[in-house]
Amino acid sequence: MLRTTQDVVELRRWAEAREARPCREEASGRLALAMPGESCPTAMREVGWDEFEPAFAWIRAVAVYDDAPGGRRCFVGGYDEAHAFVASCRGRGRARGEGAGAAE
Repeated sequence: MLRTTQDVVELRRWAEAREARPCREEASGRLALAMPGESCPTAMREVGWDEFEPAFAWIRAVAVYDDAPGGRRCFVGGYDEAHAFVASCRGRGRARGEGAGAAE
């Protein structure tokens, strides 16, 4: 199930349980997580949690993540972008005949 949070400690726990690494784009301040076996998105670099956490708070980011066992879907960004991410996930679920799920 998808969950939403503005609590960076909650996000960090989820990420560390999946060995995801924080990433940041220097120019825009955009944030992301890189999963094991993946690189940071283009134009981003891997950073420590000591840099990611204050940046997350500063931009008032929202995280959406899949808390299902083994879930790897994650989004970090603004409120409107988070809604678009949830909508796209729900759309993919319907296309496969799954329930819509919910973001809390």
